[in-house]
Amino acid sequence: TLQARISDFADSPEIRARLANKLDKALREQSVQAWSLIRGCSEHCPLCGSKCDLVGEHARHHCSHHLFPAFHGWMDRNTGLPSFNHCLGHETREGTYECKDGTWRRLEEYLRSDHPSWLPFVRDDTGASAERDVQHLRAAWVNCREALLEYFSPMADGCPEEWVESFLEEGRALTKADLQVAKDTIRKLRNHTWASSID
Repeated sequence: TLQARISDFADSPEIRARLANKLDKALREQSVQAWSLIRGCSEHCPLCGSKCDLVGEHARHHCSHHLFPAFHGWMDRNTGLPSFNHCLGHETREGTYECKDGTWRRLEEYLRSDHPSWLPFVRDDTGASAERDVQHLRAAWVNCREALLEYFSPMADGCPEEWVESFLEEGRALTKADLQVAKDTIRKLRNHTWASSID
């Protein structure tokens, strides 16, 4: 009968192999797409190092949550003090930046020369979102600075005392010992020897 022939055909190893291959290919493609969305764009803000937060195909990059460059180890080239110039701040717009050709240029010229895909660069003309972000970043710096200064040595401690008074969370702030724990954990992860201490 026709039904028996269709059943024999569907049960044949050739059809099973073809279906398995198509299914495997579709799952691989779906996995790559999902990972691409999770990972996001691999570009980083040329000023503070924060990741571009756009997903999918795009020609221009953008970041909504900029960090102080100090979180990535950037410091003043003359004093060694941490850089607290927020990307949306006036000082950042007025500053000069070393281009790949060794020339120091103003922000727009620097971006046009070395990072054109970040133009137009984000602006915060009212200053409201920048000020909110800066307060959060100050609190984060105060409570992470001991470990970060150790990690980014010879960075000097230039944290304003009023930040410490306003934001320090005794007992929660990171210490040099926390830095060592983090380094040990990262080393174990890289060596595939890490195991969770949570039972």
